[in-house]
Amino acid sequence: MMSLGLRILLIFAASVSCVCAIRKIRKSQIKIEEAIFWFFMLFVILLLSIFPSSGIWMAKFLGVESPANLIYLVMIFILGVKVFFLSLKNCQIEYKLWILSQEIAIWKNQIENGR
Repeated sequence: MMSLGLRILLIFAASVSCVCAIRKIRKSQIKIEEAIFWFFMLFVILLLSIFPSSGIWMAKFLGVESPANLIYLVMIFILGVKVFFLSLKNCQIEYKLWILSQEIAIWKNQIENGR
């Protein structure tokens, strides 16, 4: 079972992280779409810290040896999906940058040739 001190620490850390994310959104330093992912992660952490028996129940239900293993498995999966989508976004940005640099090169050539 999770100790009371650890539960309080997790609740405090999740609350502070949530406040920081909201401040970043207000200052337009992070997109709301990106913040939703982090809010979801913080919500899961809050649920597991407030109701630690839910992790135990879910581990038994899914047949995982221990709740810690289940949490690691879920977090690795979620972060893997996040990395995949960030990689897709990175590829799209690189393609747009390549197209933009080609267009600039064409415009520069036209200006140099007097067109």
